Amino acid sequence: MTKTEVLKSLAEELKLTQAETEELYDSFVDSLTLLLANGKGFTLPGLGSFKPEIREEHKSYNPHYEQMMRIPKKQVVHYTQSTTLRDQINEAENE
Repeated sequence: MTKTEVLKSLAEELKLTQAETEELYDSFVDSLTLLLANGKGFTLPGLGSFKPEIREEHKSYNPHYEQMMRIPKKQVVHYTQSTTLRDQINEAENE
């Protein structure tokens, strides 16, 4: 689903204009992004939890240059799905 499709679906469900829905969506995403950028995690019930983690510096093989290269330390987002979501997905697979 693209952002446009998500916004259209949300606008219909919430009975808002697409412009209002986009403003709401952007505000929501910006708030969550700001939390992660500040090193704080959050949980969306029924979906899962997101938390920032530091991935330490490590070495990796670059097949193009056929040599080892250093991957610098960086911050990444770690996602853990909720058990509710996992169960729903597994039930859908079994049907």
